[in-house]
Amino acid sequence: MDPPAKQPPRAGVPPKRRDVPGQRRSAAESELIDEITTAARRIADARDSYGEPIFRSDRAWRVIHAVATSRYCLTITDLARALGVRKQVAHELAHAAALVGVIELAPNHQDKRILQALLTPRGRAAIAAAHAAEAVWLATLLNGLGDHHLAATTQVVKVIRQRPERDARELARRTPKP
Repeated sequence: MDPPAKQPPRAGVPPKRRDVPGQRRSAAESELIDEITTAARRIADARDSYGEPIFRSDRAWRVIHAVATSRYCLTITDLARALGVRKQVAHELAHAAALVGVIELAPNHQDKRILQALLTPRGRAAIAAAHAAEAVWLATLLNGLGDHHLAATTQVVKVIRQRPERDARELARRTPKP
């Protein structure tokens, strides 16, 4: 049997190119990472209708958040640990937040020399307002995405986030310590 005859190229139609193996996937991978990083930047820069950041990360906000989410009253030392800063820095941050009126530094009942950070009504109002603005923004952003799409996307992003973390742990494990 004779091999099938080659068809002459049709006028105006470019010849079909063969994809280089992995080239199409590489473009899709690059586009995915680009979309994730662009989305992360846009989320970090998101503003509410008053122009205030939706997701605050300034030092005062970190203090309020640490105090609000703690299961117990934080001392300055505990606050330093929660924020991942030196005790002196935590002391400065706590006093700055107290000056603004979002936390109160109250003496410990058992040892008056130890100061504990407590949320003030103004601090609780700031937390409530932030949660309300975040909820409205998220509802608008994710409108129309069903639970299945959100779960699938979350799983993909989680795997992408966990792989560099795993690689860093492996590298730290293999790297000799001085």
